[in-house]
Amino acid sequence: MCGINGIITEKIEFKRKISCLNEMISHRGPDDEGYLCLNTKTNKFILHSGNSSITQIKKKHSNISNADLNYCNLLFGHRRLSIIDLSEGGHCPMCDSTGKVWIIYNGEIYNYIELRDELKTLGFKFVTESDTEVIINAYLHWGEACLNKFNGMWAFAIWDGYKNRLFIARDRFGVKPLYYVANRDLFAFSSEIKPLASLIPGAVLDESQIPFFLLYGNRLNSPKTFLREIYSLQPSHYIIYEGGNVKIKKYYDIRVNENTEKNEDELCRELNELLYDSIKLRFRSDVPVGTCLSGGFDSTSIVSFSTELKKKGIKTFSAVWNDKSSDESRYIDIVNKKFDCIPNKIEPKADEFENVFDRLNFFQEIPSEGPGLYPQWFVMSKAKGEVKVLLDGQGGDEVFGGYFSVEVYLRSLLKDKNIKNLLDDYKKFSLYLNKNGLHTFSNWLFPKFYGKVLRKYSKQKNAFLNEDTVKLAEKDSLHYDATPPKKFKNYLNNLSYHFITHMTIPTLLHYEDRSSMAFSIESRVPFLDYRIVEFGLNLKPQYLIHKETRRYIFRKALEKRLPEEVAQRKDKLGYPTPFAEWTKTSLKEYVNDILLSDNACINSYLDKKQFGVSMKNHFEGKKDFSWEIWRLLSLECIIKLYKSQLFLQLENGK
Repeated sequence: MCGINGIITEKIEFKRKISCLNEMISHRGPDDEGYLCLNTKTNKFILHSGNSSITQIKKKHSNISNADLNYCNLLFGHRRLSIIDLSEGGHCPMCDSTGKVWIIYNGEIYNYIELRDELKTLGFKFVTESDTEVIINAYLHWGEACLNKFNGMWAFAIWDGYKNRLFIARDRFGVKPLYYVANRDLFAFSSEIKPLASLIPGAVLDESQIPFFLLYGNRLNSPKTFLREIYSLQPSHYIIYEGGNVKIKKYYDIRVNENTEKNEDELCRELNELLYDSIKLRFRSDVPVGTCLSGGFDSTSIVSFSTELKKKGIKTFSAVWNDKSSDESRYIDIVNKKFDCIPNKIEPKADEFENVFDRLNFFQEIPSEGPGLYPQWFVMSKAKGEVKVLLDGQGGDEVFGGYFSVEVYLRSLLKDKNIKNLLDDYKKFSLYLNKNGLHTFSNWLFPKFYGKVLRKYSKQKNAFLNEDTVKLAEKDSLHYDATPPKKFKNYLNNLSYHFITHMTIPTLLHYEDRSSMAFSIESRVPFLDYRIVEFGLNLKPQYLIHKETRRYIFRKALEKRLPEEVAQRKDKLGYPTPFAEWTKTSLKEYVNDILLSDNACINSYLDKKQFGVSMKNHFEGKKDFSWEIWRLLSLECIIKLYKSQLFLQLENGK
């Protein structure tokens, strides 16, 4: 995994910034640095080293600071985090045997060994052991279709000197980020937002994104970012930049398999095989690999397979708390003992919050919506120096129906017009309505319409926002679409598709990437292997929720592998933290100083009177307002970062 930057321009003032862009993402690749300066008309090029390049590269190539940039109009900058083929052979930018095709690359192609063997049979020769060289030759043989041959995570750029064009691609689900700018002066791309912002004089915050964030949180399912002129290349898409024109095309969508007639035992066996192979592939590394461990079903499943693959001594990394309402140490300890792991625990403290929060937001580059990022940050910090690769459980809920409660199940029966099951579950339906009332069920049956009505006639939840903010958020139909697309035959599969492509996964992967890369850690997510995603999204509804058991087939397939206490637990906490209590005690003054300031940037979005009431109710323990407090603190931090252009002076958030 690495960080990449690229610029195509005739203007010398932008060319000279390439080393600054690379410095801004040095945390993504502290092990090596490299540059390509190329004339796209003649394909003549010069390679350069950087201050962080390995010794062999410094001896071969002069420093980029001494480069004559007048002759070139394409510049690639690369920062390397060495994971596979730690030798000089894995250095980037890398070219094919003719020197006409060049690549810079962030990510890992897990099935690179199998692809390399296939390409060898087709006549290709390899001079390194890297997966980067596999991408180049796969592109030379299959063209853009090479993307559907890869199993992994990636964001890469290839200059094709034969076709005189730039080819940029991002992985299927967006594990790795890629941003770009296209205007009359330049085309540029980067692994992060801040480098591109440095190329736009007076980069302007896109304030139209803020109302939606305050009302709903992040979705990250459109090309827009929080800065104008800077766009995100969406997952499963690639760019062809040719002749000054940008063409974007989608190359992958989750496949529908309508011939799934396997019984439970067959499905359980297939799922075990898929997970075993997914985790086996993600253990391909020339550096140590560890796992995150929360004590829940997903992370414990990964530990189970990891131990089977690597025997004893897997290093696990966990956040724990003195606050018993947030702590999951009991289950973490059970798992570590069961699988003979080497535990690494860290307890985030309130007295570190102010400094950590500023750095966390600096690296996230967007406002975040909840305190779950705080323990994630500390887990990654604990892993630094112990391992370079961490396996994590993102996607387990989205793929196997973890969000499908009784309400969602009943709604699916109505949506699918499944009269037989609806009649069979009449008693369940009646019990639910009697217990929760029509009010709650209507929220699930007509969430978009009901949400608008509720916000119109009741200001309880979002009373702290002013009327203009709420109105602007409601107009943002591009982002908010509670009705999933009708891609599959049943509602639950369509809802899973919606979570993965539009709702939760794009945001969770952004958070994961930024938190891990802040500490030069490569995070790998086995549940988002595309084969597992396609398996999960083609399961029949009864295998997603059965007799009120969520993720039914997932649990049945794996429960025998796990400690009974974990397999049977019903009290798994979702991103637990004692942040709510901290805001009433040790962080109260800090929160008040920022959010109640007359100079706060967020004031233009708030109903100050109602906001004061919400804060008072929170401090008095009448209503938990902690998630809104986090969201507002984060937004304030991000607005100040971009409006002040502080990121141009700050190095790595310090």
